[in-house]
Amino acid sequence: AVVSTQSTGAGMPKCGTTDLFDKLTWHPQLVAMVQSATDLTPIKERHYWSRGRVGRPGNFLTIRRRPLPKVQFGDIVVKMGAKRVLEDKELRIVDGTPSLMWDLGGWDDRYPGFQEPPYSNADLIWAVSPTARIIAILRDPVERLFSEYLYFWKGEKMRRERRTPQTFHDDVRREIRKFEKCLEVKSLRHCCYATKLYSVRLRIALGVYICYIRDWMEVWGDQFLVLTMNEYHDNPTSVLTRVFSHIGVFVPDKDELREFIQHSKIDNTNSDVKKSFGDMLDETRTLLQNFYRPFNEDLANFLKDTKYKFYQ
Repeated sequence: AVVSTQSTGAGMPKCGTTDLFDKLTWHPQLVAMVQSATDLTPIKERHYWSRGRVGRPGNFLTIRRRPLPKVQFGDIVVKMGAKRVLEDKELRIVDGTPSLMWDLGGWDDRYPGFQEPPYSNADLIWAVSPTARIIAILRDPVERLFSEYLYFWKGEKMRRERRTPQTFHDDVRREIRKFEKCLEVKSLRHCCYATKLYSVRLRIALGVYICYIRDWMEVWGDQFLVLTMNEYHDNPTSVLTRVFSHIGVFVPDKDELREFIQHSKIDNTNSDVKKSFGDMLDETRTLLQNFYRPFNEDLANFLKDTKYKFYQ
């Protein structure tokens, strides 16, 4: 998540960002972005920095024949509810956009000849809001990938497209081969941000957290807080206390916070899909664990905490 007097965001996808956003905006000093100056319907994901500013659709699955008009920063400031913050200096605005962490789609078109993106969204946000507070929430990358695979299959796609544990395995093998082939000739940053190389069906690069976390940490330092979904799930009261302290808002009474948590459960949108799909194959899990293991170890070393290995 990104929290500041102007804005806040969250990542990675399928790592509990919706639940975290719900808990953050419960706090009386933290407010969600809104539809417009007159429509105060809260919005979790604005996708301005990753998509709107360069004329890409907020929903990356949307197919457009013509480029969208670029969203102007003045427009997004209005939708951020900046007037409310100016009127009450105690408020902070929360942007829960998970694509902030990783989505620089189209950078290679804008910077032809560059081997790596010359900036990240961390640099852009720092340039306009250096007082922000960033919160990243991560999950075992194997489970993150599987959850996303199911998420994008539900609804209409379940009736149109057949997916099974074996199709997941086949997709995993194909995408790992693509990534490893990329690494033979390009840097890790190039391969992680080169979204054109990968299928929306299986975004395997998003679990290579070290690539993105390093970029954000180098810009934001102590203003960047990294959590895991496991610790948040196991002890939400303690984690939220840390988060509120990190942001710089008052910490609610623990009993009040605990009661709110018990009565504000976010439904798992994949539960019915997983019942019909089943679990991934054991060989798929082993394949993915072997793929992600060295990147997890690099992340654990970088953050100096073994919990970011996720599995041994």
